[in-house]
Amino acid sequence: MINVAIVGCGNWGKNYVRNFREIPDARLLVCCDKDEARLKAIKERYPFVRVTRNFNEVANNPKVDAVVIATPPVTHYPIARTCLLRGKHVLIEKPFTVSTEEADQLVNLAEKGKRVLMVGHILDYHPALRQLKEYIQSGELGRIYYIYANRTSLGIVRDDVSVMWDKAPHDIASLLYLLDDEPVYVAAKGQAFINSGIEDVIFMTLKFRNDIIANIHVSWLDPCKVSKTTIIGEKKMVVFDDAEALEKIRIYNKGVNRKNGNGNGNGNENGLAGAVNGNYSNGNGVHPDGLNGFPEFQYTYSYGDVYIPKIKMSEPLKNQCLHFLECIREQKRPMTDGINGLTVVKVLERAEDSLRSNGEYVAIEGTGYGLHSMQKASFVARARSLWRGFRLEKIF
Repeated sequence: MINVAIVGCGNWGKNYVRNFREIPDARLLVCCDKDEARLKAIKERYPFVRVTRNFNEVANNPKVDAVVIATPPVTHYPIARTCLLRGKHVLIEKPFTVSTEEADQLVNLAEKGKRVLMVGHILDYHPALRQLKEYIQSGELGRIYYIYANRTSLGIVRDDVSVMWDKAPHDIASLLYLLDDEPVYVAAKGQAFINSGIEDVIFMTLKFRNDIIANIHVSWLDPCKVSKTTIIGEKKMVVFDDAEALEKIRIYNKGVNRKNGNGNGNGNENGLAGAVNGNYSNGNGVHPDGLNGFPEFQYTYSYGDVYIPKIKMSEPLKNQCLHFLECIREQKRPMTDGINGLTVVKVLERAEDSLRSNGEYVAIEGTGYGLHSMQKASFVARARSLWRGFRLEKIF
């Protein structure tokens, strides 16, 4: 039985309280929050759970094995650092930290202390997202062209972090998971309409090494609550709409193919060059029909069926909590570990740089970690090791 404490029991933290109270393999020992009314409500519902406003009662309690941190982002680092130094396993809500320096230090502490450090990138534990990853890896969608995600709502407007740090971590983490890759460039444009200096709408573009581009739109100022991701592939297109109660994924058997004058779909590499040089023949000495355009650059459009797969749903947050406990019991590295959180924070920092540079593209340096024998390994290589069940001792 793993004894768990939760620090921060507000709008999102209360969901952690519910889950860890219901999971048989965990004992919710302590709940900590500054709001007396929240603690009173928890005590009334769960009378055997200890409540406190004093964080030290969590950090210094030898019975507490693991701590879940669901407090404002600027407090994540000091709380997590204290817990790790006290030998606790730690699960931190997104964003992991508000700087790569803080994230880097927490990763170091967890590795040295051989503690589990996990970040709450909840969509990575969503059954629908896992299904999307299978479609991409199987090649069913063909080569991925681009991805765009919309995450909008009317509020909740915050005054401690921008909407980018509040909402975009979800989609950045999802892209890392789906593509098994890190972006190399980021550009961001946004505006602060409500609170000066705190953007409440952001448009972000990420470029990946394999020519995939991704766009993320996040906003607190939108009449519609939207949580949707669209993937455009060479063969098929997929929409993941988390707001849908049942039909969360739709697969569209649609696409565009270019064909050359001989009817194959590979295109004619010389056709455009010939046209530029004034040679308007189709390569066989025959001039194209002006009404139909150049045969070398005709296109075929496929309009197939729309398929809605059946997905066995389970609560993503519960899946995340169960994975955290599993990693503690089996000494496994979490799927969304500190390195994963560090990568997301690094993207956010570079996006901030782009915002201050009028939306220019900014390079994102890799997050291969240079401490131990894995100093040259990339995030992707390390993430793949998770599924092999490596023990922490073997990694460090």
